[in-house]
Amino acid sequence: MEITCLLENNTTDPQLAPAHGLSFFIRTRTRSILFDMGPDNKFADNAKQLGVDLAKTDMAVLSHGHYDHGGGIPQFQKINSTAEIIMTRGAIEGRYYARYLDYDPRYIGLDCDAIDKSRCRFIDSDLALSSELTLITGFSKKGFIPQDNSGLLRQQENGQLIEDEFSHELALLIVEDGTSVLFTGCAHSGMGNMIDTVLTRTGRDQIDHVIGGFHLYNRITRVTEPDSRLDILTHELSSYGGTAYYTGHCTGPDAPAYMSRKMARPINVFATGTRIEI
Repeated sequence: MEITCLLENNTTDPQLAPAHGLSFFIRTRTRSILFDMGPDNKFADNAKQLGVDLAKTDMAVLSHGHYDHGGGIPQFQKINSTAEIIMTRGAIEGRYYARYLDYDPRYIGLDCDAIDKSRCRFIDSDLALSSELTLITGFSKKGFIPQDNSGLLRQQENGQLIEDEFSHELALLIVEDGTSVLFTGCAHSGMGNMIDTVLTRTGRDQIDHVIGGFHLYNRITRVTEPDSRLDILTHELSSYGGTAYYTGHCTGPDAPAYMSRKMARPINVFATGTRIEI
């Protein structure tokens, strides 16, 4: 399996554009999958530079309904005329906002009018696409939850904004040649909770590789979660001794190094242009 990071906040190459967002191109032995599409067209421009033909991608997956992961959907639908985009129904039907400092809440959901919904496949529960591909949603919340979630809001039908519980979040599990890889967007449900849910639902003993953001950094205030809270997540992730972690985007610049010092296996950091072979 080869994973190419088409977009992240940082870049490995000045010819590749970074942006606040996330997008991965995943090539397995039998499938090509786009996981998240960043905030705009940059993921597609980077794909051209990296030799990735998005027009031939089999399918796409949206991790949750925030613009920095799904803003590029209209561009993908222009490039690719056949692939369906799998997401939770709440990702496109919900209206999501962020409250930063003392400013009024800002809309951070999708531009639904620009998306061809007839080419989207909506799920409300786990979905096994094959013996190798499984989508999981509805995660437990018993462990660490990112504290910055408190400023991320969902609009109710009456217009009131309440804290988002992230029922619109999903993860993609790929198993190839006995090796398992879990892809997440921001892990708003808590990375430990997501891993625990996947193991429980699938009956697996472990996940070999986990790739995605941990949501430990507020890019507006530039503040990382305090060490005491990072220690909680570190303890949770360390309990999965055979798992290798790759992170970026909303994890921030400081947390990976801090957590790596306390873990048996260091956390790997990806950026725009990073290629991972598993």
